[in-house]
Amino acid sequence: RKIPEILADATSRASRVPLAPPSNDCNNDDAETKTNAKNDESNTIITELSFARRAPEFLPSKTVSLLLQPHFLPALRNLLRLSLYDCGLETLAGIESGGQIHDIGGTDSENDNTNKNEPIFPNLQQLDIGRNPQITNASLPSTFSAQFPSLLEVWCDDCSFGPQIPEELLNIHTLHVVRMTKNKLRNSLNTDIGIKYWLDLRVLALDGNQLTEIGEGIGLLEHLEVLHLRQNELREIPEKVPSGRNGRLRMVSLSSNRLEKFPVGLTEVNKIGFGESAISLREVYLNGNKIQKLPSGVWEESNEDGMNGWLGSIKKLNLAHNAIGAEANENDEANVIDKANVLPKDFLERFGMPNPATGECNKAEGIIVRLEGNPFAEFLKKKWIDDKRKNELEEEEVKRKKESEAEDEEPMDIDE
Repeated sequence: RKIPEILADATSRASRVPLAPPSNDCNNDDAETKTNAKNDESNTIITELSFARRAPEFLPSKTVSLLLQPHFLPALRNLLRLSLYDCGLETLAGIESGGQIHDIGGTDSENDNTNKNEPIFPNLQQLDIGRNPQITNASLPSTFSAQFPSLLEVWCDDCSFGPQIPEELLNIHTLHVVRMTKNKLRNSLNTDIGIKYWLDLRVLALDGNQLTEIGEGIGLLEHLEVLHLRQNELREIPEKVPSGRNGRLRMVSLSSNRLEKFPVGLTEVNKIGFGESAISLREVYLNGNKIQKLPSGVWEESNEDGMNGWLGSIKKLNLAHNAIGAEANENDEANVIDKANVLPKDFLERFGMPNPATGECNKAEGIIVRLEGNPFAEFLKKKWIDDKRKNELEEEEVKRKKESEAEDEEPMDIDE
């Protein structure tokens, strides 16, 4: 069905007087029960609409005016989730005119006054406007945030927001989830995030941008559970990001940046407890950076309370393709492992040395630790391959000699 037909159906259901509840009379026959059930289904209020990949229906205006017809307003007010993913939109202008749209039949002045300042989407909890690459900061009207008083999640992946996050999004203070991967964010991330904006964030995903700095406010987000900052241009992370205030943080991804030091804040996450609601840090992804050294004294396994303030609860640790061991003398295996202090003692005691073939540390059961692509791991791999080849050649030589000796010991043919 076309979008207007879908909205007309949703509006009809929203405007319809609800049916009387089914009777509990045991004398009702099955046919009547089935009819009532069918009527209930056809009158169900629609709370989710997905218009993903319908770009042709938004032409030629490339706006959301198709949705904002006055007679569709009852349907929009019931929505909890709305997807406009990959719709070829250029602007969301028109949403700010919610105070100018009135319900049909609202002709008296009293009704007009009641609806005058009411937002268009008073109950919407999730909005997906991803993969609309022509949407920029200028695409959002100034009162955009006022139209979404209940919004919890906004998905803006593959748009063109930047170089800073627009104020119209920052001013949505109810957000729990923000996804803005592969936009055009550059330089410093707004330092007021976690201080003035988005105080209740659970998930922040800003992968695939060109961010060079983040503020310490992220370390103040007490509800933060997942932090995605992959594929940016970060050279360092503030010492207080993350911090002990991020007691519910369970996953951090900083892979494919330019980090030269291990983020010390990762060792602070579990130092402040939040009672039974605490979630220890479980997954850390730092692969594809330039980290040369790991901290010591933080890898001991957590105790039963899990409140040791270390990385003792880690289950997945990806340190592949960094610069660990770059300063070691590759001509001396002992120097690579011991003298250069490539891996801390407590790290080795818990996870062991990496398997030379795979680069994975397999000592701790149920924990994945990856170190392949680091200079010292590549040295161990090369040595393992060389030793393996040497052993194979030696075995072949021994086998050849045995075969040669066996031929010499064979009895001579009588005819000869």
